[in-house]
Amino acid sequence: KTLSWRVLQATMTRLNKTGDPAYQPVKEFPLNPKALSLGELYGEFDLNTNEWSDGVLSSVMRQTCADEKLDEKWIVFDGPVDTMWIESMNSVMDDNKILTLINGERISMPEQVSLLFEVEDLSVASPATVSRAGMVYCDYKDLGWMPFVESWLIKKQNKTLVDELKRCFDKYLVKIMDFKAANCKELVPIAELNGVISLCKLFDALGTVENGIDMSDPDNFSRMVEMW
Repeated sequence: KTLSWRVLQATMTRLNKTGDPAYQPVKEFPLNPKALSLGELYGEFDLNTNEWSDGVLSSVMRQTCADEKLDEKWIVFDGPVDTMWIESMNSVMDDNKILTLINGERISMPEQVSLLFEVEDLSVASPATVSRAGMVYCDYKDLGWMPFVESWLIKKQNKTLVDELKRCFDKYLVKIMDFKAANCKELVPIAELNGVISLCKLFDALGTVENGIDMSDPDNFSRMVEMW
């Protein structure tokens, strides 16, 4: 998903540099709304001092919306859509395009400012939010499960373990999935990607030194990784 909008951003910027007047350079302003409280996101009053503390989103919105240059500004919300914070954005996403803060300030969003929501799913998004946005669906089947495995392996710090896990995935996983599809019946069918995610989580939980995954024991290390 990230690569999709970055490719579009780079393409529009490059076309602008070639002199095409139909395109403008694009600047992105990414933030993770779930990493912030509502006060940190939108701003809040300090009841002790009766002073207004600006929020991250309100500050970014004010900065980008006040810029009168024709450059495209994309505010990218990277993280799950939560009704706790997204409902306050509905007025920005409808025809009014105005963000109203609790201190009474109203920030109007011009045409050159866009909101991008990069989410894993819409399981907790309300119909009011979904109906106000255009959707670009990235089906995991287009890329397969390997990108998830690669992102999972990046978090592993030991190169020996990473190499061994890559070998096991390449050697076994496609064959196991083909066998399951041809010979097994699931009581609750799940997608291949969900099965791979569960496999990675199980290995994180069970692939421990106590269970034999001991890199100080090279004679048994590979065998134990394969077993788990």
